[in-house]
Amino acid sequence: MLASFGGVISRLGRDRLFLLLAPVVLFLLVFFLFPFVTLFRISFAVNEGGSGFGEGTLFYEAGTWTLANYIQFFTDRFFTDMALFTIQFGIMVGVIATFVSYLLAYQIYRSGPLMKSVLLLAVILPKFTNIIVLMYGLLVVFGRSGLVNDFLLWTGIINEPLQMLFNLFGVLLGETIIVMPYCVLVIVAVLHSIDDALLEAAEGLGASRARAFFEVTLPLSLPAVWVSLLLAFMWGVGAFASPYLLGNADLYTLSVEVDRQVNWRLNWAMGSTIAYVLMAMIIVLMYVYSRLQRESGARS
Repeated sequence: MLASFGGVISRLGRDRLFLLLAPVVLFLLVFFLFPFVTLFRISFAVNEGGSGFGEGTLFYEAGTWTLANYIQFFTDRFFTDMALFTIQFGIMVGVIATFVSYLLAYQIYRSGPLMKSVLLLAVILPKFTNIIVLMYGLLVVFGRSGLVNDFLLWTGIINEPLQMLFNLFGVLLGETIIVMPYCVLVIVAVLHSIDDALLEAAEGLGASRARAFFEVTLPLSLPAVWVSLLLAFMWGVGAFASPYLLGNADLYTLSVEVDRQVNWRLNWAMGSTIAYVLMAMIIVLMYVYSRLQRESGARS
């Protein structure tokens, strides 16, 4: 009797768990898995590009199957060069954002309560702004007639305005500002988890503050550095607003090309193909990254 009662309780528990999970599963199926599979199917459809509104080819020809989109991507130098630049851009963003974020995070870590709050607010504040507004704000500050150039001209440091936007510097600047808050918060959290007694012990044994940093603080904060690199790299590879608004056609990433194919050429098939190639690139690079991280941890 007790066994049967326990079985009823167990079934009630499973039913309750099913009721709790059903909305989440349904949401993922409808808004993630179905669009995911549909777009993957579209990437194998025939489409030569066109208006999509009765003037030429439709978005894609339903019921058709072809590998031409993927073949074109891997054989057309336009797409392969863009894919290579996208990876290079992700690496540059990862390194620059992590380096700058670590410097700022360490300053926050060493600051007093008031300055710590001010710096954290300065780091988080850009995330309360729409990303498009933020990019246009950079145009105002770093443009040829922006605040930075005006100040440099007024001080006599330069004789003519610097070109800081619509080039690689501007794109890296914009993307670094976008991703930096996440990197800073991750590194600050790990720095604050380091026991102060370790630093005091190192300095008590005669180590300078610099040596204590390189032999105690930095090694213990390396997990945060790895996470920061991964976050910034993923943001860089998937960058859209910064290359589109602050760059030029030579600095467009694959994410920008997805928009151009889908919304400009109305070639949904090619746009879907680029999107899935980009996703596959990210998965492969993340796998390589995780392998390198594990091997580095094993050696240490």
